[in-house]
Amino acid sequence: MKTNLIIAGFSGIGKTYLGNKYKNVIDLDPAPYAYTDIGLEHLNMEERKGLKRSPNKDFPNNYIKAIKDAQSEYDIISVWDRIDIIKEYLKNNINFIICYPEENSLKEYKKRFLKRGNNKDYPDKKINEYYEKVKYFNTLPNKKIILKKITYT
Repeated sequence: MKTNLIIAGFSGIGKTYLGNKYKNVIDLDPAPYAYTDIGLEHLNMEERKGLKRSPNKDFPNNYIKAIKDAQSEYDIISVWDRIDIIKEYLKNNINFIICYPEENSLKEYKKRFLKRGNNKDYPDKKINEYYEKVKYFNTLPNKKIILKKITYT
């Protein structure tokens, strides 16, 4: 097993940027595993986020398998931070750290979501989820990285 680091990261923290920038890093976006996206093929992945989508019957098992498979190829894997999926990581003995922004930077994240092309409802949905996620994250013994400042590229 090659992976040294799996990061369960909040939306907008730079997972995709990191995966695109380095060869030994992959952003394992859950969307292709979680949804079939039938009828939404004309939209890019960012535009699809936050829309009503058809669930994939193989999820989350297909996503957990993809993470395990990626462990032999990549040094760093960024993954979804949704609470029910984090529980799957725990059940499957997938070790991970949690990364999320501090609360006072959420307005900047909202701007980032819109700038990258997410639909207009997505930012509010993510900000509303933030508080429940952080409360849950704080119950876990996993290492946490709390981002203090947003940096635009």
